[in-house]
Amino acid sequence: MTVLQTFTIAIPHANLGNAFIHFLSLGLILAAHFAAVYNFWLGSANKNVYLLHGAAYVVSFFLYPIAMQGVTDFPSDYRSWLWWWTGTATMALGMFLPKWWAFAFLGFVPVSYFFLRMTPAGGGQGVGTALLDALYVFLYAVAVLSLVLMLRSAASEVDHKNDEVAETATARAAAEAAELERRKIDDLVHDQVLTTVLLAAQAQTPQQRALASESASVAIERLKIAASEDNSKVEDISVNTFIDTLTENIRRTFPEVQISLSKEAEFSMPILVGIALADATIQALKNSMQHAGTKVVRQVRLKADNHGLKVVIKDDGRGFRESKIPANRMGVRHSIRRRVASVGATVNIQSEPRKGATVIFKWVPNA
Repeated sequence: MTVLQTFTIAIPHANLGNAFIHFLSLGLILAAHFAAVYNFWLGSANKNVYLLHGAAYVVSFFLYPIAMQGVTDFPSDYRSWLWWWTGTATMALGMFLPKWWAFAFLGFVPVSYFFLRMTPAGGGQGVGTALLDALYVFLYAVAVLSLVLMLRSAASEVDHKNDEVAETATARAAAEAAELERRKIDDLVHDQVLTTVLLAAQAQTPQQRALASESASVAIERLKIAASEDNSKVEDISVNTFIDTLTENIRRTFPEVQISLSKEAEFSMPILVGIALADATIQALKNSMQHAGTKVVRQVRLKADNHGLKVVIKDDGRGFRESKIPANRMGVRHSIRRRVASVGATVNIQSEPRKGATVIFKWVPNA
């Protein structure tokens, strides 16, 4: 809009003086404007482009008296067309020059226009009118620059706050990741290492010693995996392979448990999901062995169908109320609920005193 207004006023003035110098000045201003437009929309925010606005004013200011040399007949309301470019030039350099250079240019433009306004080529006005016009140029530029600086300051403050939020979020994520790893190790120690110690302490027969030795080997291997850098690699396994492996593990560790299988569908599942569900299933059986009583019927049902994977662990033992479990017991709260939930599966525990217990795990692919 400023360029259009400048050219609308300046082109008729070409008839009053040297047209070549006149259009040379306008061409420089037009080049500065188009360079700024290109830089804003298509370029790389080169500050030197905006300096052309100020340079265009300076060159045009010194060429203007030369272009008007010898002209004596000016219209009564004549005003130099440079008036309409002073604001754009001052704002451009005020925003992109170093601070002290910007202040110097902010003073140069109104002062230069003040003296030009009092010459015949500038309109031949008195000191009062020239001073008023120069003051207007100064205040207009200062007002716009102040607004821009305030917006920049506000944007900088927002960026600073966003950086602080990002740093806080990063620190929180790191703390949560460390806590998650600590919990994984706690669960692993509780499920595998503690079980191995108990098996070793109770082993009386060669078969029991062999089982304790196998459990120790598995515990050591699991601890190595947890400490390695490769434990973040997620691979897929077949759900039927998972069912077969878990079934074999249950039969070897808990031979008295009744197992029923149903393989109605075949799909893949992340190995981390399989490990979590297998560990939670074994933990549920361990809890039943420790707390449900001796003459208890224990059952495990494994089913894979179009709805996903379902694991049911059931006994007809003493039962319990989950709300009454002591806070220092990790079995149900950590090794079952939290572990299963961490891989996107669901847990449903149904139990009452003297009515047995049923634990149900469900995992749905792509849920």
